[in-house]
Amino acid sequence: MSTAGIRALVHEARSVVETARHELSPTSVGPVVVSGMLAEQLAKDLAADAEPGAVITDDGARVSAAEVLVRIVAGEPSEADEALVRTSDRRGIPVVVVQLWPQADWTPPFVLSPFVVECRAGEGFPLREIADRIVEASEHGPLLAARIPALKEAVSYSVVRQAVLRAAVLGVAAAHKGATRPAIALEQVRMLARLRATTTGSAASDEMPVIAGGAALALAAGFAFRGVARAARQVLPAPVTNAAIAAAGTWALAKALRALEARISAA
Repeated sequence: MSTAGIRALVHEARSVVETARHELSPTSVGPVVVSGMLAEQLAKDLAADAEPGAVITDDGARVSAAEVLVRIVAGEPSEADEALVRTSDRRGIPVVVVQLWPQADWTPPFVLSPFVVECRAGEGFPLREIADRIVEASEHGPLLAARIPALKEAVSYSVVRQAVLRAAVLGVAAAHKGATRPAIALEQVRMLARLRATTTGSAASDEMPVIAGGAALALAAGFAFRGVARAARQVLPAPVTNAAIAAAGTWALAKALRALEARISAA
């Protein structure tokens, strides 16, 4: 490898480590606040094995500190529901609306929030769907998941899905604009850091060896996947090949991290 190539590789390695460090930089997140009818029951379900104070019930002042507000609406949205949503919106707090026992002639709650879950009679709270909407609404899903295990599966799915899609888009771009391996590697490291954050929360000094290992893995995989893509392009169109390899490689890295975490937990 030439001197210029070595310098480029060193620069790329520094970039991916800094990306991981930034993703796991200390950030505080507020609680998930649940209010409305049956709020205590939903909060109890969401708070299973969660940190104390990560999920709370409240209709008043503590809403201002929420990361996400979950408002349970029974029947048509009331003036109190609308007022609470408007107040939260002014404060920059996203609202997830859970509508109990929806009827065809009721006002759709989408007028209050884009994050809506319908809870039909006799079925109980659809926790996974509610978790999905909370994750969509929050900008700090991985950190929330570290405090609230009920959100972890939804956050992991969202993080991996977004990273796979972005990697596929970058792979297609590579067919038209040249090599995008560094950009794909950055996306993969960002994904690994976010997945790790669902377990550890904000970065601590003892987490950096794990993150550095993930960065090294992403860089090494980038070279390996590039060789596979080069061979596949002999029989398939370059955009299809690049997108498929980038997406599959990103997904494989996510699976590898989860397998490693499972081994660490069992040790």
